[in-house]
Amino acid sequence: MATREEIKSEVEKVPEQRLEELYCVVKAFSQDKPAGAKGGFLSRLSRIKIDGPEDWAANFDQYLYGRDEPEYSLDLIKEPNPEYEGK
Repeated sequence: MATREEIKSEVEKVPEQRLEELYCVVKAFSQDKPAGAKGGFLSRLSRIKIDGPEDWAANFDQYLYGRDEPEYSLDLIKEPNPEYEGK
């Protein structure tokens, strides 16, 4: 059975209350990609622009916790994590 017929066969099994949801999915698939759209998920992901400081990744902890976040000593560990490879 060709793929189109297999899809039609599966659609016949969908309960009435879920047909609107299925219709939206099928409609999204059937529409042409916008002009200039290329690639898949990773390509679209690479086009995301983040409005943040240039050193965001390098200083993430400072932005998250502030510049006054203390260094914690190893003697504060109450229960070691056996999966942590201590670096």
